[in-house]
Amino acid sequence: QLFRGFLLLAMAVPGLAAPIDPLAPDNSAPATISGMKLFWNDEFKVDGKPDAKFWSSESGFVRNEELQWYRSQNAACIGGVLRFEGRKERVANPKYSATGSDWKTKRQYAEYTSTSLTTSGKVSWKYGHLEIRARLDGQFGSWPAIWTLGASGEWPTNGEVDIMEFYPSGTTPLFHANCAWGTATRWNAAWNAKTRPLSEFTSKDPDWLKKFHLLTMDWTKDSVVLKLDNTVMNAASTAKMVNNDGTKPYTDRAQYGLLNLAIGANGGDPSKAVFPMVFEVDYFRVYQPGSSSLAERLAAADWKIRATPGIAGQFLVEQEIDPSARIEVLSANGRQILEQPASATTRIDLRQNPSGIYLVRLKTSAGTLVTKILR
Repeated sequence: QLFRGFLLLAMAVPGLAAPIDPLAPDNSAPATISGMKLFWNDEFKVDGKPDAKFWSSESGFVRNEELQWYRSQNAACIGGVLRFEGRKERVANPKYSATGSDWKTKRQYAEYTSTSLTTSGKVSWKYGHLEIRARLDGQFGSWPAIWTLGASGEWPTNGEVDIMEFYPSGTTPLFHANCAWGTATRWNAAWNAKTRPLSEFTSKDPDWLKKFHLLTMDWTKDSVVLKLDNTVMNAASTAKMVNNDGTKPYTDRAQYGLLNLAIGANGGDPSKAVFPMVFEVDYFRVYQPGSSSLAERLAAADWKIRATPGIAGQFLVEQEIDPSARIEVLSANGRQILEQPASATTRIDLRQNPSGIYLVRLKTSAGTLVTKILR
């Protein structure tokens, strides 16, 4: 049995004067939310490859013994949406080993291809309200996901939030909304996991599959709340999601975003699916508490630099002004030491440089902020 044509798209954004076409991309500007600033968004309005300033593509066999080979060619911005295609096509595995024991090397070929995109190292944030509008493939065999990971540390101690995963249990198609953190066993997660059957929504509205739907994540120092069309899918307390070593992944680090269309594994057997599988994302928006405009955030000098405890010569820069900002470090005589992107949390490593005073510039699209640090 196939669950084709399954649409997971956003409902009309509050505050808009006119209703949004339920079958088309939303071309309106991001909504203004009282007390919140639009920290970062990608509307995917420019046809072509996803913006490399924000997105990187994973490559090859990556996780969960899934069937697909990840590559960048299977995703593009087309007609106002970011379109992922899962294709049935054979690709040779360059890491194949006839004697290999690892699943990533013992497969000579991948029989399917797809794409997984991440903002790791480019855009990250700590706390806020996320809105993602998407349309996805609901066939057996497909496993679309919208999720976040902690920007530092290894999985699962860095923290994982599955805003939405869609895959079946047996013959029942389910939505999954999860949070994960570390246990005493390395690479073994503790889970706060919730599921809802697709039938819960379609039984109330026979046309539900034809309409837009909105996925949101509200993250504060106290909780992570995940919703589908304002229906709470999971509400997790950050105080209860603590790693075995006592660190708290949802209060002590930023997170970054991931979008992917996996094939097989949890998604089920894709042998009867119709290809290409398609997963489309209309927009990805991140709001945070604070001033709404970039100029206001710049005026508030909403950034700080502190030494990394126990690591002399390394500094941590935290900024909530501009996700496209860059960090520049100059020596006392004006020589540039380094320049790099400045996400919500960025490390500056001066351990190979001599002691002394350094000038740090946060360069944003609205202006530059400057401070001094002592190495």
